[in-house]
Amino acid sequence: MKKISKGIRYLQLLLPLLLFNLLNAQLNYSGSLNPGNMYRLSDQSEISLPFRIAEAEVGYSLGDFEIKTNSAFEYRWSNNENELQLREAYITWYPNWGEVKVGKQIHAWGAVDGNNPTDNLNPYDYYYMFLSGAERKVGTVSGSVKYYWKDLQIEGLFIPEHEGNRVPFGEQAFPLNIPDLRPFLIDKERGREFGFRIQTTLGSSDFSLSYFDGRDRSFTLVGYNELPNLMPSVFYRKTSVLGFDLVSFIGDFTNRFEIGYFLTKNDTEVDSITINDASYIQFAGQVEYSTENDIMLSVQIIGSEISEINGTMTKDEFQTGMGTPFATFTDLGLSFSASTNYYDDALELMGNTFIDLKDSQSMLGASVKYSPINNWKINVSISKFMGEEGTQFYNMEDFSHLKVGLEFHF
Repeated sequence: MKKISKGIRYLQLLLPLLLFNLLNAQLNYSGSLNPGNMYRLSDQSEISLPFRIAEAEVGYSLGDFEIKTNSAFEYRWSNNENELQLREAYITWYPNWGEVKVGKQIHAWGAVDGNNPTDNLNPYDYYYMFLSGAERKVGTVSGSVKYYWKDLQIEGLFIPEHEGNRVPFGEQAFPLNIPDLRPFLIDKERGREFGFRIQTTLGSSDFSLSYFDGRDRSFTLVGYNELPNLMPSVFYRKTSVLGFDLVSFIGDFTNRFEIGYFLTKNDTEVDSITINDASYIQFAGQVEYSTENDIMLSVQIIGSEISEINGTMTKDEFQTGMGTPFATFTDLGLSFSASTNYYDDALELMGNTFIDLKDSQSMLGASVKYSPINNWKINVSISKFMGEEGTQFYNMEDFSHLKVGLEFHF
């Protein structure tokens, strides 16, 4: 009884301290409502795909610790299909030597904007393939540690279980009709993944070296002809990536470059296997310049080259399973964008294009964002796909669309 009474007294002494810490903790939040819709340019019919109609970020910090969540409410107009997604939920500790993160996270490696050959830590969500940065990624449970020493930043990362891209199987409204092959996925332990990255500064340049060991984000398909006549085999190859990226400044120009060397091996027993191992390279270079009129110009070149392949599969038949998604469209592509703001940033104009430098296919885009009052935006954008028969963009021509939306930020 004396021990219980003593414990109660200790608790009574601790409660004021706990309450004091809670009162001094900081809660921050932000979010948006994003109703909108897409319409085909060909016949103005609705393109019924899920989209994030609402998003919210909530952070809670106390001393050297911070908890962050990032959630989205996905909705489809045609059938009221909806899903609440917890995109991120992790805790961060900030010791005096760096930072430690544990939980469901979206990571960011690489130097160029959006199309990063070296950024393979998270799978992609193909429903949002034409968005930028973290918006098209899927969060994964992982742990990461960053250590700062002088001009060095050393990062280590561990992912306990592999996760593949979110693919719109059998989605009629999606521009690429992909049959549902999940029932044929070979059931095996997908294994753990890990990586590390070293960043430093030399003069006016920042660069990094990285290594990642895991499994492909896109699956490999063998033995496929025409269902159900031939039973396919679907699995994820084991792939390691050695990466390098660089950011430098020359006058008014910002230069970005990154390259990844991919070595992929098959460790899955399949009778009809047509590939044993292969290696390939992906690279992306970007130059940015801001004019005197505050127009931001950006040119980016994206390339992919298969170095070696073993097995009966040819280089033309081989499909990469990691790297930037645009490498699946072209071996060499060029993108150009221009953006500017007017009326104290109330009006934002942007235009962009992507041109395949090897095959005859291209994409044109333009967008207008206008904020009539604080926290509100009206968005209008247009995307046009063009290509000769046999190219990916030829299959996407009917996906050329007009998007109209409204944003409210809080």
